[in-house]
Amino acid sequence: MPLPEITGGKYRGKAPTNFSEWHRTNLPEWCYMTDGDYFLQAKIGGKLSSVAYVEEIEVEDVDAAMLGSYPIWPSKDALCREIKEKMKIQSFIVYHNPQCTDFLVFSYTDKTYRRMTKDEYKLFEIDLRRDRAC
Repeated sequence: MPLPEITGGKYRGKAPTNFSEWHRTNLPEWCYMTDGDYFLQAKIGGKLSSVAYVEEIEVEDVDAAMLGSYPIWPSKDALCREIKEKMKIQSFIVYHNPQCTDFLVFSYTDKTYRRMTKDEYKLFEIDLRRDRAC
């Protein structure tokens, strides 16, 4: 049986789960499904295009995330890898505290973690777009 859905952050207990609940109870367990989080976009040649993908995870303690206390679900890992490979854009796991003041960013491109303040993360996102925008 697939794992139960977990909703987190400010939507804890409020996110609609009717479709995923239906999917889990009406289809065989080998019919996997995962939700994705965010595509970062910029205008390139006058057209809105995806420049990176972010799987966002709110954690109480970013230090604990650095020590492996919040493992990535295999379905999320597969999604990040597939987006990177098939869409040819960067893919990231971004852990952050509830106040969005402390960030830990894992890059699927260079397989590194980078800790950032809120200002550093803001510049990180701007630079991702700037590098691709025309």
